[in-house]
Amino acid sequence: MTDDAAVKPTTRISKVWVIPIIALLIGAWMVYYQWQNQGPLITIDMSSASGIEVNKTPIKIRDLDVGQVKKIELKPELDGVTVTARLEKSAARLLNENTRFWVVAPRVSFSEVSGLNTLLSGSFIAMTAEAGQTEQDHFTALERPPVTPPGTPGLHVELRSDTDDLTYKPGDTIIYKGFKVGEFEEVHFDVEQGRITYRAFIHAPYHKLIDENTRFWNVSGVKLQLASNGLTIQTGSLETLLANGVTFGNPQGDTKGQPIDDNAEFVIYGDYNAAADERFRYAAQYVLLIDESVRGLTVGAPVEYRGLQIGKVAAINSNNMDIGSLLDDEYPIPVLINIYPGKARLEDSEEGLAFLRDRLGRWIRKDLRATLRMGNFITGGLFVDLQHVDQPETASLLSVNDIDVIPTVSSEFTQLTQKADAILDKINALPLETLIADITAVIETLNAAAESVNETSDNFDETIAALDTEALNDQIQHSLKAFEGLLQHYSEGGLSKAEIANTVDSLQETLRAIQPLLMQLNKTPNGLIFSDNAEIDIQPQAQEQDQ
Repeated sequence: MTDDAAVKPTTRISKVWVIPIIALLIGAWMVYYQWQNQGPLITIDMSSASGIEVNKTPIKIRDLDVGQVKKIELKPELDGVTVTARLEKSAARLLNENTRFWVVAPRVSFSEVSGLNTLLSGSFIAMTAEAGQTEQDHFTALERPPVTPPGTPGLHVELRSDTDDLTYKPGDTIIYKGFKVGEFEEVHFDVEQGRITYRAFIHAPYHKLIDENTRFWNVSGVKLQLASNGLTIQTGSLETLLANGVTFGNPQGDTKGQPIDDNAEFVIYGDYNAAADERFRYAAQYVLLIDESVRGLTVGAPVEYRGLQIGKVAAINSNNMDIGSLLDDEYPIPVLINIYPGKARLEDSEEGLAFLRDRLGRWIRKDLRATLRMGNFITGGLFVDLQHVDQPETASLLSVNDIDVIPTVSSEFTQLTQKADAILDKINALPLETLIADITAVIETLNAAAESVNETSDNFDETIAALDTEALNDQIQHSLKAFEGLLQHYSEGGLSKAEIANTVDSLQETLRAIQPLLMQLNKTPNGLIFSDNAEIDIQPQAQEQDQ
C-alpha cells in the first residue's frame, strides 16, 4: 500500500534574491541622490569650439571648478557652436541675466597679456555672476574676458565718440594726470544711428572726480603742435602711446558740478581745446562768404580777434545755406562760425550774447572784416582772423538764412598772388621780340669790340716783344751820363751861357754863308774838281710895267 506525498506551497522568499534586491535598492538610491543633487544643464553659444573638449574642459568661477562640458553641437545656422555643460547644484543660484561666460586662452596684445597659465593646463570656460532677477539657462559667450571683475568698487560710464578717425576697443585705458584709473569694457555699434558707444569703468576712489561738468578727451599717441613759441609735444602715458586712451577733467574756468549716477553718458572730444569749448553754452553765429579757395580751412579751425581765439568754424559750405549752386558764376562759399561771449571775456549768458551781437553789428557797419590767414606753414592750415580795416568799403548788415554776414577781404596770400599776376601781365605786354632783337644786336657789337680789343692787345704785345729793351736801356743810360757830364762841366766853370749863345749864332752865320756852295754841290757834285762850264743861272725878273 502506497502513501501519497503531501505538497504544500511555500511562502518564503529565497535567500538568493536578498543580495540583488539590496543592490537594486542601493542603485536606486544612488540614482535618486544623483538626480536630486545634480546641477542644472545649460547651453552656451560660442563662435567656435577652439580649445574645448567634451568631458574634459571645466567651467570655473574664481579658479574653482563648478561644472564640465558634456556636449558640443554645431548651430543650425552654421554661425557657431552650442556647448552643453553641467553645473554643480551650488552654482545654480548664479544663473541669471547678468551671468557671463567666456573662454580663457592665451591672449597677448598691446592692452593686455592674459591666460598664459593655460599654456600647460589647457583652455577652460570661465564664468562670472552678479545679482539678477530672472533665472536663465541659455547664454552667449563673450568674445573676450571682461576687463573689470564683478564686484569691483567704482563707477560705470557710457562714452560716445562723434569723430570717425579714432575708435577704442575693450582694454584701452582711461588715465587721469598720468595714472591709470579705468578702462574700456564694451563696444557697441548702433547701425541705425551709425554711432559707436562705449561702456567704461572708473575704479574707486577716482570715480569721485567725475561730475556733471566733467569732460572726456582723447590722448592717444603723440600730438605735435607748432606754434609761435616753438614746438609742443603732448602725450598721455606709455600705454596710450602703444594703444588708444582718454583722460578726463573739468576745463579751466569751469565750476564743479553735481555728482552723477552709474551709467551716466559723456562725449569723447578730440582734444582738450575742443572739450573746453563745450563748456560755453551761448554762441553767436555768423556767416562768411568766401570768394577764394578754402583749401586748408577745416571745421573746428579757430576764429581769432587780435590774436586771441574767440570762436571756431562750425560748418563749411553747408547745404542749409540757400545761396545757390557751386557751379554758379561768382558763387561765394559760405562758412559758418561760432563766436562765444565767454571767450570774449563776457558773461556766458543771454545778456552777454546780446551785448556781443550789438557790438559786432556796429563794428561790421564800420570797419570789421574777416579774412583767412595761414596758421601753419607746414600743414597749410587756415584760420579766420577778424580785424579792423583802414578805409573799407561801406557795408550794411546782411543776413543769410537769418544769420548775419561778416564781410570778408582777400587774404595776404591772395593779395600777393594778385600782385604777382599783375606783374606777369605787364611783363607779357612788353615787346619782348623787339627787345630780344635789340639785345642780340648790342651783344654782337660788344663781341666785335671785344675781338678788336683782343687784336690790338695782341699787336701791342708783339710790338713790346720786338723792342730790344736791353739796348734801349743802355742808350738811355749813356744819354743820362752825357747829360750828367755836361751839367758837371757847366757847374765847374765851362762856357757861360752868353758864350754858348754867341757860338751858336756864329755857327748859324757860317751855315748861311756856305748854303750857296751846298746848293751848287747838290746840283753838280763834281764842280769842285772840273771846270765850271755851267751856264749862267738865269734869275727870273719881274715884268716891266708901262708907265
